[in-house]
Amino acid sequence: MDTNLYPPVQEQATPVLSVIVLCYRQGEYVGPCLQSVLDQKLDVPFEVIVGDDNSPDNSLDVIESFRSRYPDVIKVISHDANVGFAANFADTVAMAKGEYIANIDGDDVMLPGKLQRQLDFLREHPECGLVVHRMRTVDQDTLESVPYPLPQNKPATFDAEFLIKNGPYFFHSSEMYRAHLRHRSPVDVGLKSVCDVAHLLQVVFGWQGCYLDEEWGLYRVNRTGMTSTRINNPERHREYMADMIQTCQIAADLGMASDTVNRGRAKFYLTSAIFYLEHGHEDNFEDCIESSWRAARISTKQLVLYSTRRWPRLSRAVYTRLKQVTGRQRANA
Repeated sequence: MDTNLYPPVQEQATPVLSVIVLCYRQGEYVGPCLQSVLDQKLDVPFEVIVGDDNSPDNSLDVIESFRSRYPDVIKVISHDANVGFAANFADTVAMAKGEYIANIDGDDVMLPGKLQRQLDFLREHPECGLVVHRMRTVDQDTLESVPYPLPQNKPATFDAEFLIKNGPYFFHSSEMYRAHLRHRSPVDVGLKSVCDVAHLLQVVFGWQGCYLDEEWGLYRVNRTGMTSTRINNPERHREYMADMIQTCQIAADLGMASDTVNRGRAKFYLTSAIFYLEHGHEDNFEDCIESSWRAARISTKQLVLYSTRRWPRLSRAVYTRLKQVTGRQRANA
């Protein structure tokens, strides 16, 4: 029986959980997203805060239709101009009143029981500041399962040092965390393309993150995606690189050890070097692999690409071979 469960609307009740929904040009999807949040069954009152970043489509109309039906639970921030993901996130999270905060992007979907599962986990594990989970990656329109290149290594626990060296292996829409950890540091609104890693570092630093190998959501895969945008618009990739280097500075400002931060810098530059190599930007490849090497020595892959940097065609051939070998090893594992 659900007699002890609060509905999302609990007049004059203080929310224990705040759900942050970020939306930009997702009019076709934000309705199912919001419905999946409102359908959650919880043993505490919760609020939903939606930040719409001046969407040019009907996103705000859809959001307002939900607010008119649930005026006591849904709060809306509507920007008069496009402010970007980081600033939209900063404005919405600043309104959160709950002891816990959960994130979801406006085109993703929560599965039934998700919020209660994560809330119970955080209550039962006081050492854990953030809990995330596996999501099914689906076609944005058909909802059929599609592959998505997430890292293979998915440890059950992680810390900020792991994230700066390896990056996240889960989606933004799977996060729930203790609100006081988010509020102890301001969101860096100067980040233009990528702010998720910086956000995670600020939340998890000094605490433990936990990963549930359980499927509690649907992640819609955009067919054009960030990688396609970066290929067609080099300025976007330069923004990405600048954000990653700023993220390393945020880690240093938090007090993370310099050798760990430098390994993070080396990893980000190596990732960019590979991106440029695969897409034929040979001068940028050489600059990035040299920057990676100067930051720290981190892997055989880095060593091979640095050693062959003067001969990009050789670098590309060697890297392709390394990918093939690694792929076979994973397939046989």
